[in-house]
Amino acid sequence: MSGPSQPQNPVLGSIRTELLVGLIFAILAMLGFIIVAIIYFADVALVSSMAPYGAPAAAVGVLVGFGIVFLIMFAISIIVTIRIYRMYKAANSGDVAALKAMNSLGWAIVALIFSGLIPGIMLLIAHGPIQQLQ
Repeated sequence: MSGPSQPQNPVLGSIRTELLVGLIFAILAMLGFIIVAIIYFADVALVSSMAPYGAPAAAVGVLVGFGIVFLIMFAISIIVTIRIYRMYKAANSGDVAALKAMNSLGWAIVALIFSGLIPGIMLLIAHGPIQQLQ
């Protein structure tokens, strides 16, 4: 049984490594967002149970608001992570056409904002070499 096919082009190998690093950190950011969202929603129950006559509405509103913000960031991070994974699979299999079709500065900026700095920077670094592939 053989492992995944290694790209013949050294530039493609470098792109694959950059995408793998971006993918790993995008997964970590995604997990971080969902954990923080769960903590905020759990804090709503904690604050509500600790107050003698119910939780102050402002405290509950803030906690729910932050939880919703992190859920939205989690959802966008899932989309970015899936896109990085598809790009990684295309680079790993040597499918230059699919890799170039998915390459976008817009998605790199979205990754920079919603998946943390490292996935976005890795996509920005890989953008130029992907465009130069033939």
